[in-house]
Amino acid sequence: MINFEQIKKDYQFTDKDIRNIIKMRENLLKYEDEFIEKFYKFIFHLPETSKYLPKERKKRHEEKLREWFKDLLSGKYDKKYFQRLYRIGEKHVDIGLPPHYVNASFNFIRRFFIKKINQEYGLSEERNQLVESLGKLLDINLDVLTSAYREEELSKYRVFSIVEKRLINIARKFADILDFTLVIALIIVSFFVIGLFMYDIYELIFQKVSFEKGIIKVLGSLLILWAVSELMTEEIKHLKGGGFALGAFIGLALAAMIRKILIASLSASKIPELLSYSAIVLSLGIVYWLISRKK
Repeated sequence: MINFEQIKKDYQFTDKDIRNIIKMRENLLKYEDEFIEKFYKFIFHLPETSKYLPKERKKRHEEKLREWFKDLLSGKYDKKYFQRLYRIGEKHVDIGLPPHYVNASFNFIRRFFIKKINQEYGLSEERNQLVESLGKLLDINLDVLTSAYREEELSKYRVFSIVEKRLINIARKFADILDFTLVIALIIVSFFVIGLFMYDIYELIFQKVSFEKGIIKVLGSLLILWAVSELMTEEIKHLKGGGFALGAFIGLALAAMIRKILIASLSASKIPELLSYSAIVLSLGIVYWLISRKK
């Protein structure tokens, strides 16, 4: 369980900060209705807010929001206060609310309060101290609310046995090794593609092939080289935590097939081969389009 007293110590939230909150309490409580109105205006501009807060729950939510607003400025930050905060966080987890929505909402709340403190106290040393105290309190609120998300993740992990945990860790390390192996393989492939590109240029310069066919082969090799470069870039992003670059792999396959089509189009005897290549390109193009739509 969370040590709430330790959290206050970690944020250096002292009795002086509590006195500062009490000092500006009355000046901020009068903005309660304005806060409620602007808060809902803000969150309903976020995508899918109505999914997590349907109209039939809005009245109940508003009651709880007003309660939180008053508690925030109450000056009473004991164990019960933090337990109420944690239960709010658990409720967010239960309805599947993404943590991003919580963080974005607190950014709005912070800006709202700073604006009102500026109106009430102007630019002064007193104002700076009040903003600092309220900022600590908002950070503590956000910490406790989001801790419910961390506990949820940990609880999912705890249900695994020791053997299962070790297996998961081994699988993750093996996946990292495979990713690095893929990058190394791409580097090796890149050298072969560069060699192919240089060989096509050699054939063109020394007239080993017709000028028309040589140009097409060079352009096709250049297209594959570009696709490999894109794939390398996407794989590096994947190593840094991005998604798997399936689209880049399909793009590379498309580039290779387009090169074959360009070369086959120069010979009238390769019409059946050209048609089969075209069917493959069409299939790959549809798959690439479907993947792109999901992004």
